[in-house]
Amino acid sequence: MDTRTNSYPGYRYVPRPDAKPVAVTRWTAQLVDPQCEHDFRLDRFDEDQRRVNLLLLLASVAGGLNFMVQVQAYRSGESSLEALLPPFMSIWLPLVGLAIIQRVRSPGMLEVMMALFMAVGIVTRMTMVSLHPAMSFLWPTLIVGLVFVIYVYLPVRFVASVVLASVFSVVAPVWWLWASGPLIPTDQIYRGLVWLLFVNALGFVSANSMQRSQRIQYAQSVLLKELLSTDAMTGIGNRRRFDDALDREWRRCSRSEKPLSLLMIDVDHFKAYNDHCGHLHGDECLKQVAQLLVSSVGRPGDLVARYGGEEFVCLLPEIGEAGAHAVAAKCIMAIARAGIPHPALPDEGRLTVSIGVATVHDAASHSSGALVALADKLLYAAKRAGRDQVKVGVL
Repeated sequence: MDTRTNSYPGYRYVPRPDAKPVAVTRWTAQLVDPQCEHDFRLDRFDEDQRRVNLLLLLASVAGGLNFMVQVQAYRSGESSLEALLPPFMSIWLPLVGLAIIQRVRSPGMLEVMMALFMAVGIVTRMTMVSLHPAMSFLWPTLIVGLVFVIYVYLPVRFVASVVLASVFSVVAPVWWLWASGPLIPTDQIYRGLVWLLFVNALGFVSANSMQRSQRIQYAQSVLLKELLSTDAMTGIGNRRRFDDALDREWRRCSRSEKPLSLLMIDVDHFKAYNDHCGHLHGDECLKQVAQLLVSSVGRPGDLVARYGGEEFVCLLPEIGEAGAHAVAAKCIMAIARAGIPHPALPDEGRLTVSIGVATVHDAASHSSGALVALADKLLYAAKRAGRDQVKVGVL
């Protein structure tokens, strides 16, 4: 723990993307903002994992059907015992892959696993067909089908799908010609190569369009959420964003057993300020206070939001009561240094704020509503004690 801020090392926060991530690169089909691209892949991770599970399950079923065919051919004397091994492996390798995929927890690792599974599956399938020269006519269909699966169905980034499809499009025909070249008519070879070029072009265009469309939709949904969760007057987060952040950080701190602190901030005598200066000046005053509070918070993961009226909140993940009190004191000092006049107070007073600081160390044993209630209670304790001060408590 950092004794200066009472925070824990290794804290990382993923900031919300702004309007810029809507831009998507044309040829690599990625969001321009790297953080937004990372968030997009995390957002799709569960869906991609389900797609991989379905693909592996279908591959295992196909392997089982091929194995039954090979068993029948072996019984009739049309196939050797060695020819049973590839279809047998094509049953169990996808099932082993299913067990591995359940342990994958990141999009990057899922992408690596898919590349390995595809390589193993392709080698197994080509070996199986190579052991049966009479089935060489199936190679063009097999190659074209696998290339299209790589482009359109595999949950990998566009660049990765192009690399995988390109490598396969070179290796597979070479293997095909090496294993069955003398048995294949020349016109069939040319026809297979033409179909391979065609499916690569079609797959390239389809995958690029699909992945760009998915990212644009995601970025637009993020932008819409940003607009809906931003306070129109002050430009900071609104109550909706605060509620979402509190729920997210509460669950995360419950799992990690790290503290969570909340500052409830209220502008002192703001009604009197509004009545004396008018609502236009009152709005400008709140904008200035909001910016001062934002500038007083050190880490990008600490959320400052407008709670309602002249009340603001500051959410401090992984910060204990000492660190939260230091942030609150910094906010008090920032308002004081700004020297915002309060004409409604005697002797040309200055604008001040009162802050209630609530901290929870064991979030799993409490509710987020209890933390908000404690912060609100401490805020009014600070007001009763004379305002322009901080009251700290632990849930």
